[in-house]
Amino acid sequence: MGQDKAVFRGGERPHLLYLRSTRSYNRDRMGGLVPQGWRYSAADLYALEEMDLAEVDVLYLSAMHDQIFLKSIEPKLVAYLAAGGHFLINGHIIIPWLPCLSSFKPVSAKPFTNWMIRPAEPGGYFGRMDFEEFHRHEGILGQYARGYSDAPEGAQHLCLIGGPAPEGSVVEGPVDWVWRMPGGGKVFVHNGDHIEAFCSDPRYQPNLLHDILHALVHTDEPPARAPSRSDR
Repeated sequence: MGQDKAVFRGGERPHLLYLRSTRSYNRDRMGGLVPQGWRYSAADLYALEEMDLAEVDVLYLSAMHDQIFLKSIEPKLVAYLAAGGHFLINGHIIIPWLPCLSSFKPVSAKPFTNWMIRPAEPGGYFGRMDFEEFHRHEGILGQYARGYSDAPEGAQHLCLIGGPAPEGSVVEGPVDWVWRMPGGGKVFVHNGDHIEAFCSDPRYQPNLLHDILHALVHTDEPPARAPSRSDR
């Protein structure tokens, strides 16, 4: 027998829902960046409270999302994740609105190499990227990201940022990471500017956004694991 086809929450094709805010970058262009084999829809962030998410595979949050509002509907978001839905989250987390999230930690801009992104376990998410180029916007470091957040136990650290701080310590952490809820969906976190602005134009190959979305819904990265005592 052949390998079973993946079964998506949204039907035969994965469905990405882009949650817009008033300051969302690419808010009117995002649909053209999503893989052609996907279904795409967009909605105002505040409509999420009453929205049926049964046919949504990926919830896509811009870097300008309202964290106070999302914290107020945390039980609904946790239930979506537990039922197999995935999150792709951009921006600086100040109010952790999911239990797996933690607050943003900036890294020193001196030396400038602290803002250079390095691979950790890039896997299918970043494995095709040229790390000397993809994180520079118009040749400028720091626009991709300027810090990180601590990832939960069992997360896959995809990319690292940081290095020596002025006082002599070393401050380094995962700028991009992905975590899988035991028995549920995944949470991909990019601790910086809108990730779809980097190497994600439909004409760009390899295509970062396409690779991330494919790995999020089609691969077993990070692998499923038995719940630890803290997960129960």
